[in-house]
Amino acid sequence: MEIIITKGKNRNTLICKRNDETLTSVNLGPDIPHHDIAHYVVEKEFKLENGFYGKIKSGMTVEELSDKEIIQNLGSETWLSEIMARNLQSMGSGAIKIEQFIELIHWEAKTTDRVKVPNMNLTDIKRMKSEFDRLCKKWNSTPENGELTLVFE
Repeated sequence: MEIIITKGKNRNTLICKRNDETLTSVNLGPDIPHHDIAHYVVEKEFKLENGFYGKIKSGMTVEELSDKEIIQNLGSETWLSEIMARNLQSMGSGAIKIEQFIELIHWEAKTTDRVKVPNMNLTDIKRMKSEFDRLCKKWNSTPENGELTLVFE
């Protein structure tokens, strides 16, 4: 699946083009792409097939994944993806340290039913943060009307 984030003047657009050529898209606020990039990095690093992008790849729309009633019934891997993406974004902004990431993921997973945290170590987290920082830097240097394209297998 191809993930295309287009930079607008005051809004950005997320388009997910599945391998069968179907797509789903949504207009985003100006800062949202960093969270979408975090989802991409986390789901790719830990091979989460039922995270945000995995659900889209399997046919769900962004609108469905924004519906509170649908969100409540998503599986544990989707919730894990959200917890990890949110904490990766916090780490990227400097709100938490690399060394705190694993502990925070375990703590937050305990507050959410059925979420199982994968095995991870500091090397995994550093690699993930490095990729997140690289992609955010690339996004930040993307000109207006430019695109950041990611491939989610």
